[in-house]
Amino acid sequence: MDDISAAIIAVVVGACVSAVVVAADKRSLRQRPGPSMMFPACAFAEALRTSGTGWFRKKLRFDRKSFLCIYGLFRASWRHEPRRNCKHKLIKRFALIMMYLVQGGAMDQAASALGISRSRGVVYINETLAVLSSMVRKLLVMPSADETDAIEEGFFASAGFPGTVGAVDGALVRIARPHVF
Repeated sequence: MDDISAAIIAVVVGACVSAVVVAADKRSLRQRPGPSMMFPACAFAEALRTSGTGWFRKKLRFDRKSFLCIYGLFRASWRHEPRRNCKHKLIKRFALIMMYLVQGGAMDQAASALGISRSRGVVYINETLAVLSSMVRKLLVMPSADETDAIEEGFFASAGFPGTVGAVDGALVRIARPHVF
């Protein structure tokens, strides 16, 4: 075999090997990498803009109207307005605390679902828990002994469970009567 034939064969074999390597290596076919520290969760913003309540029912277990009603009470109890340069508005912080309390997961799971970083999520959850704690003292009052007896009798008449004063989450669950207030 002469030198020209060997050179042609070497070029053809090299081209074939490079084509096989490119076909086997999927890195050239993947998407361009995006920003690494972005949280592209805009489902909450879309859920607020639309009239549907599917997202609220799935994530927070109540509808949009109830969410906005509870948010109105929460906003009235909030002491200071968030600064103008804050990335996340107060309504998103409230959605974060509701998601955290309803789903019972970790703080970072609720934060990442709403597009909030873990560190900011922890801060927002602690701030809003302080406000919710102050609201509980104003809005929830334990009934007296006479009122508890009346509530117990009324619940027995409607649900048929003796010695019970309520139901949790729509399911009939026995709630122990508080004897010491």
